[in-house]
Amino acid sequence: MTSTTLPVAPTGSARPTHSPGFTDLLRSEWSKFRTLRSTWWSLAAVLAVSLGVSITATAIFTSNYRSHGLDAENMKNFRDDTISLFLQPGSQFGQLAVGVLGVLVIASEFSTGMIRATMLAVPRRTSVILAKAAVLAGVVFLLSEVIAWACFFIDGAIVRDQVSVTLGTPHTLRALFGFGAVMAMTALISLSIGALLRHTAGAISIALGTILVLPALVSFVPGSAGMHLQYALPSQAGILIMDRTPPLDMPYAPWTGFGIIALWTVGLMLLALWSIKKRDV
Repeated sequence: MTSTTLPVAPTGSARPTHSPGFTDLLRSEWSKFRTLRSTWWSLAAVLAVSLGVSITATAIFTSNYRSHGLDAENMKNFRDDTISLFLQPGSQFGQLAVGVLGVLVIASEFSTGMIRATMLAVPRRTSVILAKAAVLAGVVFLLSEVIAWACFFIDGAIVRDQVSVTLGTPHTLRALFGFGAVMAMTALISLSIGALLRHTAGAISIALGTILVLPALVSFVPGSAGMHLQYALPSQAGILIMDRTPPLDMPYAPWTGFGIIALWTVGLMLLALWSIKKRDV
């Protein structure tokens, strides 16, 4: 009886197994992020809209201030809280572009089916979302800080004959760094919405509605309740950190508003992580 001996593969030829670490995930997500054409269009829109609206608003207010076209309250706000004039208009419009970018980062993978390949390569789904969030928030924060400091120097030159705004002016640094933090959190809120809905057009509609439409609707609620509801929404709560001297009728202090948008961000991110873990892709 003849026995057959099966060949045994050499020990050194076994394929090594490697589980991607978080640093590997960051590199992978950064590669996806920078190779998407929509990323650069969205970032260019954030830069153009935020900076353009800020400079335009500052120029208009300065012109009206010189010609005494402002009422007493607006003239006082112009002098006492100039930094909010530099940053808040650009932030409110820039959040729209940031919202679109946040949705596209995740929803585009669902629409193309690439998310399946990603999850096969990295079974730890929550790590993938956290890596996407880290890359998105980091890029948006850095770009937003460039915008904030550009607004500070350009708009400061526009108003220098009327009022002086320096880094030593109380709460100026808080407003400048708050601008970047709020824009980054807005991007993360939109990322969470995209992960929950998994549909690009629907998620963009919800994100933009939350930023633009919902505050306008809530403003019709009369009295103090309407003000509290309006500034409890993330897009409105976030801009409070850019106030140097908040108006007396403002329902929340700057750091309270910052805490509100942070709670929205954490809450929606936790929902997105739960969703990506429990639902099929």
